[in-house]
Formats: sequence, C-alpha cells, structure tokens
Amino acid sequence: MPRSAFAHAFKSHVGVPPLEYLIRWRISLARDALARDTLSISELARATGYRSESAFSTAFRRVVGSSPAQFRNQERQSSRSAANGNRRSRPTLS
Repeated sequence: MPRSAFAHAFKSHVGVPPLEYLIRWRISLARDALARDTLSISELARATGYRSESAFSTAFRRVVGSSPAQFRNQERQSSRSAANGNRRSRPTLS
C-alpha cells in the first residue's frame, strides 16, 4: 500500500495522521512513566523512541504544555496532596 494511501486510510479511521498518533502514544507512555517516577528523563526519552532528551522534551512540551520535569514535579505534588488528604484524622486524647 502506498504511504499516502495508508496515511489517508489511517486518518479516516483513527481521526489523526499516523505520525501525530505515534507522538501522542509515546507521550502518553512518558506521562505514565513520569507519574511512576521510575526512569530519568534521558532514559525515558530513549525508551519512548527519541534520540535525544532535547527532542523528547520539545515534543512533550508541545503535547502536554509543560516540560517533563515540570510534569513530574506536578505529579509528585498531586500524589503528596492526595496522600495527605486521604489520611484519617485520629481523635486526640486529652
């Protein structure tokens, strides 16, 4: 199948061009990994198919609206807030 025919068929079925779908998928995987906080940003860049941390960070910022480091920090703060909010207050003995 010619590349242009594939791109047209893909977009008509999925709603976005193949490359945009791939970028969104990679960034989705990266967001999950950043939330789990298991890999460095450079390791994550390579794991999601980017040759450099810079290229990964640029793509991530374009899709998410913040840098990978900012996103990771926001996730850490959200996790802490959720953990603090879910703690039951214990009655105090007087």
